[in-house]
Amino acid sequence: MLTRFVVVTALAASLPALHSTGAQQSTVVGDSAHSLAGPTSTSARAAAPRARDERHNKLPLVFYGALSGAAVVTAVLHVDPDSGGYRDGWTTATDFPDKAVHALAAWAITGVGVDLGVRPRYAALAVCGAGTAFEFAQGYVSLYDIAADCAGAVGAATWQGWRAKRKAKARAARSR
Repeated sequence: MLTRFVVVTALAASLPALHSTGAQQSTVVGDSAHSLAGPTSTSARAAAPRARDERHNKLPLVFYGALSGAAVVTAVLHVDPDSGGYRDGWTTATDFPDKAVHALAAWAITGVGVDLGVRPRYAALAVCGAGTAFEFAQGYVSLYDIAADCAGAVGAATWQGWRAKRKAKARAARSR
């Protein structure tokens, strides 16, 4: 029990580090710009987008915090215990398609992360890690559930990345 809690807490604590490694890109903004009226300060014009960027930079932390919090709550409160004792596989007999539910839930959660401003690959990695932490928190660790979680997350990240490239290409074509 204590080992499981330590593993889940360590995974949860490492999720925000993903955001900080991906967000360390900086842009250089000049001090002044020339217009027809003469030099003007760009700092006043850049203040509004910077405030919006700061707020936007907090949304990924909300995503990572929610994933981490869910993993810790599951570990501490034993929300969804799984005692095991059955033959686990891709076709485990349940009343619903268990592995498909895992994959679709991971796809949806990854999509939410991307919508909140997390890069697709980092969102997928975080969801895969949270799915793994969830499995450890349940008691019985199903490698098939972890694989389905990670497959759904990677599928969503691939889809979101492809969509972003397609939109950028269309934007570039329109601006020509």
